[in-house]
Amino acid sequence: MKKFLTAMLLFVSMAATNAQVKLDITTIEEIVKNEQQYYNDILALYKNDDPYLRVDDIALLYYGQTFSPNYKPGTDSNEKELNRLYDEGKHIEAYELAQKILEYNPVSLNALFKMIKTSQALARTKEEFETYVKKFYGIMGMITQYGDGKSSQSPFTIITPEDQDYVMYGMLNIKREITREFDKESLCNIILVEPSEEFPSRRIYFDFELFLKHASKKK
Repeated sequence: MKKFLTAMLLFVSMAATNAQVKLDITTIEEIVKNEQQYYNDILALYKNDDPYLRVDDIALLYYGQTFSPNYKPGTDSNEKELNRLYDEGKHIEAYELAQKILEYNPVSLNALFKMIKTSQALARTKEEFETYVKKFYGIMGMITQYGDGKSSQSPFTIITPEDQDYVMYGMLNIKREITREFDKESLCNIILVEPSEEFPSRRIYFDFELFLKHASKKK
């Protein structure tokens, strides 16, 4: 499992250096709302770990989640309960709840991370562990291909505030955060950090516009 995890970290590190691609939220919204069968087909491929899934397919599922009635940014009681169970070391309960969350939010980085950790703790199969690792790093790798996080013109776009921590610590290998400041003009959270080998810059920009726009509609 350690060799597999190392390989995935290498993959996302390479993805972060690739040419950036443009994020087209309008097209994603149209597909989610008007081409449900196509969306469901991509979702089925994702759940089955199809090796030919493209970065735009993952973007469709991740950003498309904001148009789902199950999108509850910062207010999902199951996510909060999952964090509590995991912090208390209740791995069986956390494992079962994370599975439940992934049924209605298959792109929850929080639930995927907890599945990685609890599947290890519960000695689940290597195949099961790997499927969660692939999805977890696949989503973060996609996020870094739609921005480099170095300015408000090319930020990392996330759909829930918690995801910025997974990107920073789970992929960019940030060791220490110094300050956080939200810029009302760009709608970016600007985080001052100690640069890492994976992210040799002192400022990380996370775009909160999509989150704020859809979170306000859910109230």
